[in-house]
Amino acid sequence: MSLFPASPLARPILLCGLAVSLTAPALAQKTSAKTSAKSADRPAVPAPRVYEQYEVQIQPEYAEGQYALQQYLLTKVQRPPTVQSGQVRGLVQISATVQPDGRLTDAFVLRGLSAECNAEALRLVKAMPRWRPARRSNEAVAARVLLPVMFEPAPKPQRSVTVKGNSEAVELSGLGDPVVVEVVENKVYTYVEQMPVFPGGQEGLISYIQASLRYPAEAVEKKVEGRVFVKFTVEPSGRAINPEIIKGLGAGCDEEVLRVIRALPPFEPGKQNGRTVSVSYTVPVTFSLQTTPGAPGVAIPPVPSLPKPEDKVYTYVEQMPRLAGTTDATIASALQAAVVLPKEVAQGTTEGRVYVSFVVGREGQVEEARVVRSLSPACDAAALAAVAKLPRLEPGRQNGQAVRVQTTQLVQLYSPTHVFEPREAATQATFAGGGMALRQYFTTKLREPKVLAKENLRGAVEVRFVVLPDGKIGAAEVVRPLCRSCDEEALRLVRSMPTWTPAHDASGQAIAVRQSVIIPMPAPELSRKPGTIQD
Repeated sequence: MSLFPASPLARPILLCGLAVSLTAPALAQKTSAKTSAKSADRPAVPAPRVYEQYEVQIQPEYAEGQYALQQYLLTKVQRPPTVQSGQVRGLVQISATVQPDGRLTDAFVLRGLSAECNAEALRLVKAMPRWRPARRSNEAVAARVLLPVMFEPAPKPQRSVTVKGNSEAVELSGLGDPVVVEVVENKVYTYVEQMPVFPGGQEGLISYIQASLRYPAEAVEKKVEGRVFVKFTVEPSGRAINPEIIKGLGAGCDEEVLRVIRALPPFEPGKQNGRTVSVSYTVPVTFSLQTTPGAPGVAIPPVPSLPKPEDKVYTYVEQMPRLAGTTDATIASALQAAVVLPKEVAQGTTEGRVYVSFVVGREGQVEEARVVRSLSPACDAAALAAVAKLPRLEPGRQNGQAVRVQTTQLVQLYSPTHVFEPREAATQATFAGGGMALRQYFTTKLREPKVLAKENLRGAVEVRFVVLPDGKIGAAEVVRPLCRSCDEEALRLVRSMPTWTPAHDASGQAIAVRQSVIIPMPAPELSRKPGTIQD
């Protein structure tokens, strides 16, 4: 049986359709060929350059600082079962790129441990918040960073015993878990409270290594270029020992890097709990036929002179610089108090933060102030003017000696009408009498809507509101509703609250801050047993 009617009209229609279907692929191929030809004529857009850390003036930095980065890597890591059981332990090295907008991209495992640990280290790095980008010629640029993630079994809690008023030895064998004595003399740390510092800092270290390199003849002949990653240990004496190539190039490059590392001048050693310790250190070393000494046509420069001890600028010291003659005020509060808002900030057209870096000299004077994160020309100038108004500070000290210390501070530039989040305030807004008094206020002042009893409705309304600089309640809105009459009653309660103690910024200035409360409905009973204190 035919699927199509055998009419004279049907055959021409079918033949026409077949002709169209046969010519369509040919047309598509011609169109594709034309498109490909146009694409081939169009010049390719070069990928943005990714700099090494020694090539930038300001290094990429975790937004909350080096110590916060260490804590993130230590506390946020999820140990695989093989690590928890002690079967696997060690270090995973992750290489990543900090983009100009602070995003971490192109993360890959440079030195692995196990499939589970490698995957967890990558997850940890990719989940990081945005960084402060590197800066070169006062512009944000992409730069590579190395992030070591340590995998060790979680420490088991040890029972402690305090013995008072007894000078004799006490037998502890019957107390259950054994007393653990940690021997740390030979331990090599990955993170310590005060990391080792090369004379001249990280930039000085990279410059010294690159100037000390000599391009191997074999590598020149084979045109070998790239990076060698080397790990070594900085001893308590400051010597660099046990260099090890973790990613090499061959052709003599690896041996040349090992030679340079073994000849490094002493570091200032790392410290943990106030004592010098051994610390693992990893650096990238670049071989380029255009810039590395010993390559054809590249002059051999003199090895950079190391800064004199009195010229050395520290980043972290045992006693950081502070305002002289006070324990309450801080450098941040003095900066904030000294800032004069530009017109564009006062009018609300520009708001934000400026990060400034400066050196506190051995006599407490402020030197070398510069903007490391800009907001606008007027705001940058206002921040630098605030730095210039700082009084003479109490200098930083290392091993009891006054030393030069570099510090980075943020200056907030917001209009008087700006509403801050609680985390941005130096001191928080508070209800008179505290949290318990606030709960009592909502419980005793609540006019329960009839719908609660009528429909046996239970729940809570969340209200967000603003505590103004004078402590009064500003704008309020329901962010988690329950029912119409419930929401209206919650807003009435919030708007009727007595005056709060306002929040303050670092300079002690009262500021508007956003708050939120959850109001249960119906109100919970404030039961109190005789003789007890409600808290």
